[in-house]
Amino acid sequence: MVLYCNETDPNEDLFLVQPCFMSQDFNYINLCFRKVVTHLTGIWRSENTSSLSLPSLITQLFVILCVNRILTLLVRPFHIPRIAAEIIGGILLGPSGIGFTDFAVKHLTPFGTIMTLENIAALGIIYFMFMVGLEVDLKPILKAGRKPVTTAVAGIILPVPLGYALHHLLLENFAEISRNSPNQFGPLFWGLALATTNFPDLAGLLADLKLLHTDVGRTALTSSVISDIICWFLFILVMATSSRGRIFTVTTTTIFIIFSLFALRPAVKYLISKYVKDENYTQHHVMYIMAGVVLSAYITDSCGSHSIFGAFMFGVILPKGELKRAVMEIMEDFVSELLIPLFFYCIGLRTDVHWIFRRGVGLGMVSLVIFLAFSAKVISTFIVAYFLNKMKARDSLALGLLLNTKGLLALIIISTGRDMLALDMQTFTILVFALLIMTAVVGPILSLTYSRKRSLSQYKYKTIRSIEGNSEFRILACVHSTRNAGGLVNLLASSNPTKQSPIYAFAVHLVELVGHASAMLIVHDTCKTAENIPGTAVVGGAAAAGKVEGIAEAFESLESENLSVQPLTAVSAYNTMHEDICSLAEDKRATLIILPFHVHSTADGGGGTDSNANSPFRAVNKNVLDNTPCSAAIFFDRGFNTRSSALNNQFSMIFIGGRDDREALAYAWRMAKSPRVCLTVYRFIPNKNVVEMSPNTFGDGEDGILNAIVDNEKEKPLDDQYIEEFKLKSKDDHSIMLIEEVVDNGEEVVRIVSTVENKYDLYVVGRGRGIVSPLTSGLSDWSEYPELGPLGDILVCSSFAAEASVLVVQHGVGLVDEQDHQAGVGQVREEFGHMTWHPPEMNNSSTFAPFIHRRVRVTDDDDHL
Repeated sequence: MVLYCNETDPNEDLFLVQPCFMSQDFNYINLCFRKVVTHLTGIWRSENTSSLSLPSLITQLFVILCVNRILTLLVRPFHIPRIAAEIIGGILLGPSGIGFTDFAVKHLTPFGTIMTLENIAALGIIYFMFMVGLEVDLKPILKAGRKPVTTAVAGIILPVPLGYALHHLLLENFAEISRNSPNQFGPLFWGLALATTNFPDLAGLLADLKLLHTDVGRTALTSSVISDIICWFLFILVMATSSRGRIFTVTTTTIFIIFSLFALRPAVKYLISKYVKDENYTQHHVMYIMAGVVLSAYITDSCGSHSIFGAFMFGVILPKGELKRAVMEIMEDFVSELLIPLFFYCIGLRTDVHWIFRRGVGLGMVSLVIFLAFSAKVISTFIVAYFLNKMKARDSLALGLLLNTKGLLALIIISTGRDMLALDMQTFTILVFALLIMTAVVGPILSLTYSRKRSLSQYKYKTIRSIEGNSEFRILACVHSTRNAGGLVNLLASSNPTKQSPIYAFAVHLVELVGHASAMLIVHDTCKTAENIPGTAVVGGAAAAGKVEGIAEAFESLESENLSVQPLTAVSAYNTMHEDICSLAEDKRATLIILPFHVHSTADGGGGTDSNANSPFRAVNKNVLDNTPCSAAIFFDRGFNTRSSALNNQFSMIFIGGRDDREALAYAWRMAKSPRVCLTVYRFIPNKNVVEMSPNTFGDGEDGILNAIVDNEKEKPLDDQYIEEFKLKSKDDHSIMLIEEVVDNGEEVVRIVSTVENKYDLYVVGRGRGIVSPLTSGLSDWSEYPELGPLGDILVCSSFAAEASVLVVQHGVGLVDEQDHQAGVGQVREEFGHMTWHPPEMNNSSTFAPFIHRRVRVTDDDDHL
């Protein structure tokens, strides 16, 4: 604590700080400084504007934000959490770094402006605590299993008494301290700080290490929430009992809790139901909430407890759902990105490395204390996880390290202890460095020693074609919002689940990891339980947020005897979200990943002018397609099945050739076996005069094109074989029609498809990846969305299919169909010597009558043509 004594010297104009006395007490520093003399005339109010509160606050905020961002970028490759970078930034700007230099004292941290800085930081902590209370939901915690509960309790039982003992060890003359001294409560703050686990930063670390959906990750995340809730209530109890008027503080705090739960909470619900219609919250409602936060903080501070407790309780009593979402959207970024960094700055200003070795404390003692503080939670968690919960030793150790991740909660605890003089400068500084080391080393250690090992047996059903008649069909359906859910639900329902080939669908809600609110979704997902799907892990539930519940309800309405749905939540940064999707696909042994197109359908059925055209989910889709372990598809929904009759749905499949098209035909064929689906397959065959090629046509730089053409020739026998199989097995099915057309170029393909305008509800096409065809080469030049392939792009952006949804299917990357492998197609490169191929030019004539080589209805009865 700093005590200021003002001196006035009329002969001095400049702001000057002169330490005139430094007490030997480890809680106080006495500083004397001369008052600022301002000029009443002239442009500037002071010769040194940085000595004024507002310019200094702006400078401090700018500096700490820049330093934090730079340090965050530097530590990110080492998997060090962002909060560790922010602590380091505060320490570097404090007296341990440049804080006591002449330049910093004069321009960055004048002593007269520190009080303003701390007040703004305290306001940020108040609103942060309100958001923590707003996120508190005991329902999923009460449903948590034995493993996370016992792990969380074990992480508190040992660190609290050990922290108490370590504080005694550091205080050489602790026995001489009177019972009325605030120092007697310092061990309690040490113990609580060592027992905490920072939930939001742990979620970010798990997402970075791709451990969110592992057993260790789920257990760590749920245990951290339970541990944090317990530590918050213990913290409140310690604050109440360590205040000077203990009886008054405890009594008034208890009254406030009872009043908030049984009087204020019903009153808030009544006001909301009376003045807010259909949960349509505006900024005015959020402003009233923010004012209520400050009022609650003032009441508990007046009671002698702490201002953050009132803000926390106000967040707890507010109704969740849409109100929480509206408040978080307005407050979370402002508080977390702007105000909280000032708190880390204040922590750095209070941390002085020069105080560590006072009282005769040497390097060995400090190292021992930090080592024991680091080991407490790791050892206790390891013992319970290994011996009680029967986890592997490697997983138990990783779990202990993860739960040792510290953060804002621990800093708030020790900062409050410093304010209450329970911690002196020496014990406070040592604990700050201990918490920093605990948090900083977890990520690098796990990234180097704990790589995720998959014990999954190789499953053979990675492509749709590989599914046998009696095999289960596993689909990983990804959803961005409730807007995507309806069409995907109808698509899954149309995928023909049967008793012989049931469908196991995993509805994955994709959420960007941006903070406490999004990370809480995983806890809801982990703690809720349902019936197990055979061969999978425990079924998770949907998140509690309103839109997530809507997604879960939409998919759960599909539940039937032959179709099971497991809602999941994937929370990650956009640039790594594809890794979570692909990992989930492998974990769940999925055959098909369905991704919603990043552009929503507009009023005219198009998608190119939608405001979400630059959505980050486009990059997610591209990354999934490039790394998918199984077949994948992009679904562009134009109200799929909303205009279909109750009797049947009209589907169309466009077949050009290649493994992507064969995979798309396999999926369309499966859907056509449903009694409610009628399928028309258009197969387009290049005319003979456009498929001849010769090596003389290409120069030395055309090897890539030649190789692609060679691959095309390999695919042709496989295409013919699969089409013949399709004809043979579908000849008695009157709901399936095959139409084969011989065409010269891509424009003819588009014109033929456009002749059946608005006839179909769904188009199924292959992406055509790696295929060089005269029927699509011209179309590719005009492609706006290359990830859809040439035909998919035409169907999404065209007007003739404005009422039809589009499904673009891609064969798994690097996968080989067993059927194609058994076909034994030989190499054909040596047979290309006499062939020539000329890229066709698009026909720009306005009239064209396609030459129909063969129009076939797959049936024995010609009357059905």
